Amino acid sequence: MSKVRGREDDGETGTSPGPGGEHAGACVVRLFEKQVRARPRAVAVADDNGYITYGELDAAANRLAGVLGRRGAAAETVVAVDLPRGRALVTALLAVLKSGAAYLPVDPAVPAERRGHQLETAGAALYIGPGDEDTIEVIDPAALGPAGLSERRPAGQAAGDLAYVIFTSGSTGRPKPVAVTRASLAHHAVAIGRSFRLTEADRVLQFAGPGFDVFGEEVFPALTAGARVCVAPSAVPSPVELEEYLRRERVTVANLPTPYWDQWVRDLDAEPRRLPETLRLLVVGSDTGHTRTLAGWRRHTSVSVINAYGLTETTITAVLQEFTGPSLPDGDALPIGRPLAGARAYVLDAELEPVRVGGTGELYLGGAVLARGYLGQPALTADRFVPDPFGDVPGGRLYRTGDLATLRADGTLAFAGRADDQVKIRGQRIEPAEISAVLCAHPGVRQAHVQAVDDVTDGKRLVAYVVGAGIEPAHLRTHLAGHLPAAMVPASYVLLDELPLTAQGKIDRGALPVPARDAPDVPPRTAAPHDLEERIAAVWREVLRVGRVGPDDSFFEIGGHSLLLVQVQRKLSGTLGRHVPAVTLFAHPTVRKLAAHLREDHGLESTVGVRGDARAGERRSAYARLQQRRSRRSAGGGR
Repeated sequence: MSKVRGREDDGETGTSPGPGGEHAGACVVRLFEKQVRARPRAVAVADDNGYITYGELDAAANRLAGVLGRRGAAAETVVAVDLPRGRALVTALLAVLKSGAAYLPVDPAVPAERRGHQLETAGAALYIGPGDEDTIEVIDPAALGPAGLSERRPAGQAAGDLAYVIFTSGSTGRPKPVAVTRASLAHHAVAIGRSFRLTEADRVLQFAGPGFDVFGEEVFPALTAGARVCVAPSAVPSPVELEEYLRRERVTVANLPTPYWDQWVRDLDAEPRRLPETLRLLVVGSDTGHTRTLAGWRRHTSVSVINAYGLTETTITAVLQEFTGPSLPDGDALPIGRPLAGARAYVLDAELEPVRVGGTGELYLGGAVLARGYLGQPALTADRFVPDPFGDVPGGRLYRTGDLATLRADGTLAFAGRADDQVKIRGQRIEPAEISAVLCAHPGVRQAHVQAVDDVTDGKRLVAYVVGAGIEPAHLRTHLAGHLPAAMVPASYVLLDELPLTAQGKIDRGALPVPARDAPDVPPRTAAPHDLEERIAAVWREVLRVGRVGPDDSFFEIGGHSLLLVQVQRKLSGTLGRHVPAVTLFAHPTVRKLAAHLREDHGLESTVGVRGDARAGERRSAYARLQQRRSRRSAGGGR
């Protein structure tokens, strides 16, 4: 049988903390409180505004939990949490769990219509945040007095009770609410803590947004191990800014989206430098990792890399593979490895029969990592969470991931694509059918189809094919932005008279034109060659690979996104001869606004291009000298 041997099977990390293990019945709150008793004065969470100790965090969470309890929070109650990343957010999540309720993280960047749908679908009874929701009771932590915690402990906090609800993209046109239990969350925290070898000496980077389940992987394993959570700046930092933060906070473990890691390695290749000495482990996930990126990483550091695979339905990471030393795996994609302790993995064919070694089939996951299902959607739950024909636990289930996997000869798993249309865009799970459904709600659209196309330098990008009358791409983009998160808004739009169909009546994907991004050129302009606006526009054209950038074009509306800003930040800093913070690029997304800000706050004028050219030339010369020294060393030469 092609069951993949997990870490509990081969003894790599010890016994599973699942049912029957030493942590059976444990919950994250109790594990955290154990650390509070052992290390009350140790720093638990640090952000840009300061830090909070384990004892202080526990006391603050207890106070808020008391307020929640008096407002009706209890087992199976859902409490929405709408707070920015930082100490207050961690406090609120712990408070919800202490009250016995489950939390629903709300991303402030999500459009109001989508946020309202999530609150209604999850049945949220309370709302923690500064919002003005008129359909739900709002609790603003900043406005609360020093109310004490009720002496009564919430009753009935069973392992099977709900811990949190997170929405993922759905193929029906609406996001799906995934319900995760306290037992699964506690199991994940302990098993990941062991896999990452977390101790009280560690400082763990908190990078993900609160609406992503990886946020929980960055926080709860650290707090249950007695480690410090270090909250990175809110805006996506450039690699140099991230390195400065890691160095300043002495971070030991970082968990990053794979696309960001890829950009980081490109940045290191362009400007080689030493990485922070304290970093001992880098975890990457949420998208396919490539061997070429690991090879690039090894050119600059020996820090171990874990390639993590999982889904919201499997309580974040369920399969992982660690890479140490200089050896590289075969193939273009990094193997995803073996199941986490307490998890089971099977590669099955269409008849639910195991494939042979070397064969490819759909990946099914089971064990202590599984979520309860989709909240309030029993039919969808039954479709994706199927009975386990191989397990020895009555009522056991397997989650049908929709991912294809290959069982390698060494017993590890390799990701082999999707069995359906679901894609990953910058680490986010996206159902193109959901975007198509929103497009078809536009009054001028008759038909719509959305799919991802491969981009050599930018990974995948979404393209929308639309049939309609009196519509413009800009109008469609605005319509989608009002209903969907930014990552789900396509970068390109193709207007068609009709969608091409196969003989069977299905959309002929091969007949759909792929819009090519123009090679960078310099359109006719009246500005001087060293005009600041032109220097900025030139960088945007190069990174976005478009022919023209207008002074009032928004970077994010002409194909840009947070990861491409990493390239813009590096190239623009080199061109201008001084550091341009990533947060500045987020705050001033048009050429005109950015140029005005740089003139006002940095005193930059049109001559900056001359200085920038000189600085960039110096860096290129230094890089060339470094490469020459490396070549001589590899050939046996001296310094």
